[in-house]
Amino acid sequence: MPASISLTVNGDTHRLSPSSDRSLLAFLREDLGLTGAKNGCDGSGACGACTVLVDGQAKKSCRLQLSELDGAEILTIEGLSADGSHPVQQAFISCGAVQCGFCTPGMVLASVALLARSPAPTREDVLRGLNGNLCRCTGYVKIVDAVQQAARILAGDKTERIDDAGESSLPRPDAFGKVTGRARYADDLRSPDDLVLRVVWAEHAHALLKAIRTEDAKRIEGVVDILTADDVPGTNAYGLIHRNQPVLCRDRVRFLGDPVALVIAEDERAAERAVERIELAWEQLPEIRRPEMALDPDAVRIHEEGNVCCEYRVDHGDVDAAFTDAHLCVSGRFETPAVEHAYLDPEAGIAEWDDDTLVVHAASQYPQAIQEQLADLFDLPRDRIRVISPTVGGAFGGKTDISVQALVALAAWHTKRRVRLTWRREESLRASVKRHPMIMDYHLALDADGRLLGVKADLIANAGAYESLSHPLLEQTAAFAAGPYFVPAIAVRVRGVYTNTPTSSAFRGFGIPQPTFAMESLLDEAARSLALSPFDVRRKNALRPGDRSATGQIVGNDTHIVEALDALAESYAELEESKGVDEGVGVACGYKNIGLGLGESDHASATVVARPDGRLIVKAGAVDVGQGSETILAQLAAERLGLLPSDVRVEWGDTAFTPDGRETNASRQTVVSGNAVVQAVDRLWEELVQSSGEKLSSETARREIWKRLCAGLDAPYEVAVCYQAPDTVPLRSWDDRGAPPVNYFTYTFFANLAHVRVDASTGRTRVLKLVSSYDVGRVIHRQAAEGQIEGGAVMGMGFALSESFDADRTQTLADCGIPRASSLPDVEARFVETEDSIGPHGCKGIGEVSMIAVAPSITNAIRDAIGIRVYELPANAANLRKRLEEGGERAA
Repeated sequence: MPASISLTVNGDTHRLSPSSDRSLLAFLREDLGLTGAKNGCDGSGACGACTVLVDGQAKKSCRLQLSELDGAEILTIEGLSADGSHPVQQAFISCGAVQCGFCTPGMVLASVALLARSPAPTREDVLRGLNGNLCRCTGYVKIVDAVQQAARILAGDKTERIDDAGESSLPRPDAFGKVTGRARYADDLRSPDDLVLRVVWAEHAHALLKAIRTEDAKRIEGVVDILTADDVPGTNAYGLIHRNQPVLCRDRVRFLGDPVALVIAEDERAAERAVERIELAWEQLPEIRRPEMALDPDAVRIHEEGNVCCEYRVDHGDVDAAFTDAHLCVSGRFETPAVEHAYLDPEAGIAEWDDDTLVVHAASQYPQAIQEQLADLFDLPRDRIRVISPTVGGAFGGKTDISVQALVALAAWHTKRRVRLTWRREESLRASVKRHPMIMDYHLALDADGRLLGVKADLIANAGAYESLSHPLLEQTAAFAAGPYFVPAIAVRVRGVYTNTPTSSAFRGFGIPQPTFAMESLLDEAARSLALSPFDVRRKNALRPGDRSATGQIVGNDTHIVEALDALAESYAELEESKGVDEGVGVACGYKNIGLGLGESDHASATVVARPDGRLIVKAGAVDVGQGSETILAQLAAERLGLLPSDVRVEWGDTAFTPDGRETNASRQTVVSGNAVVQAVDRLWEELVQSSGEKLSSETARREIWKRLCAGLDAPYEVAVCYQAPDTVPLRSWDDRGAPPVNYFTYTFFANLAHVRVDASTGRTRVLKLVSSYDVGRVIHRQAAEGQIEGGAVMGMGFALSESFDADRTQTLADCGIPRASSLPDVEARFVETEDSIGPHGCKGIGEVSMIAVAPSITNAIRDAIGIRVYELPANAANLRKRLEEGGERAA
């Protein structure tokens, strides 16, 4: 081995001693401070977020050892262009190929290398070239568009305008920082003086903790302290609804993601050595992995109150009579798995003291909820806890719960120093929340014309080890169990059950994708039995304005499920006519609430500030997790004042300076925070006009008046508004004589179409085309709305065909089954625009709803292709091949 090696990074030469166990990624991030290359998979090479160019070739820097790179020329995203002007970067911005942005630097550099070797790539060339780079947000569609646009620009196409995204698709203000690598995520905030935190995890999924011996570990040089449950100063529990999950377990662990101790050290090496030296004594308890086991009367109790976390029912009408009178009954037992959120940005946090305030930096979908739980943990007033959410690298519901925040805060509390913690991917998989697995027994009764008479369903959901959001989520499961249809009689029971598996919580769709899979599958079987088209059976039963939903709510004039279906009819007919051997076409529908509903106080505050220079600052509680709320709020504010979006700056995610907008969940921020911003801007305008005495003229542009109003200010002028959404009520029994309940203040309706090809010899399904039709009111930012639908379509495809989580087998990001670029089908987004809903300009939200009905449209297409009904997800090649070998099993 040579005495030293030399390598060039972004034009600068570095000489260093070779180290066979040091990666290029570590050198770039830790020694050079080049954080554009991201660590999303801990050196497994699964995600590609660390991609750099080495001698012009795209390489994963986590897999390269420094000793291999003598003489190499390395280009990182920071060195691609000083001002983000490279055509690939500009195309990513203009095409809307940037959402959370965590994968973007790696995607950009992989695209640069691709175009260097293939200057005019086909769509297939791009998909193959980017297959090593994961994206969880965009669904790859607009990334492909961006690469091909950049290719045209690099080839000298003068007609291509990379700065023109269209009037309703203005570039996102956060995109520049993401394509240049300047955006800072939580793990990018580290400094050399940070203390390092490491977690000692449970060694068993269910056990009594009899002893923790830390004496030897504390003697290791560099160890600052070791904390256990005895060191928690306040309430040693957290939870979004009820506090039933310990920060550090004292005497019992309930799943492998339970922490039992924390090691605080000066460096990683000391921390790791100390973790290995801590001795734990256990008494193992029986483990419960399946919810049916938890319901056994003789099963061990996971919590003192028992193993049933919650139970909800929807009952109306004479269900027994409905089934007695039915012309057709169809039934089936369906099962969906736990699914990993798989955001590429790992859970990371920094905690420090600022005077007498404990400050925590960590990605969160609701910083104020984290603040409240930490205040209880430390028995402090809320104003002495400050939570800051930096750039969020994907969330999908999984960053609503506490992850690292309580742990780093506890370490900073005891040391009074700045402490950092980043979970390794294995730790994230072990401890983070998942989508609720469900077992669902469904029965549908229909008359001879195909109209639903009754629905009976019994659903058991695996809540995992702790409660988290199981209560509101499973109440929502019950509310949507019968789909967007008129059902005269219904009897639905949903139970959430504790097990010794990872806690289940919010995940895109919030408890609705699972029953939608069951309901839409059986409705398809009913259509086949009655010789109806899948469109006819859904049109006959679809909710229309003035109908009662299954929960008793009278749905409003913004109910457009029929229109969403109609938007797919022509494509369905064309695909049905042209499909080949072992190809199938499927359709599925759904609906979902916008806003929290079910009796929750749904509100959002916004503060708008007029500056003397004419710029507007919008302070909002809406956390942008990649979906584009920052862009939407800026656009809404700019439209009201006749400003350019570049005149507006949106600030969010800091409990000290930005107001409470409640959680970025339930597809609610465009509607609720959007209404708050619009009302605040309108009030600001009125007050400025009134105080100035300005004579308004219809001939004068509002922007010119605004500039004059601001020029007259001696200091920034501020207005704050809290928008309160309409009241709702929880689920309750109802009858036709009583006042109808309002469970949610609005809904989005949608229909999905899938075209698949199934290889009958292997069971492998290839999705050829997905068409998604969504009732969204008015589209505020078309490119962002398309991006949500495209990303949701691919995530729904993963739910259908490849994704599942098993605590024993899912050890790396590659094990999660996330769709890669090479599996991308043709994805088409369609909008039903009516402008008759509650949001600004009549808009609705779309972020969560976009994946709900994708999976059943795919499994219905599989049924159409090979005659086999899928009852269990994922319908991967192994599971489908087994069904093919068994000859399949039709619905009863």
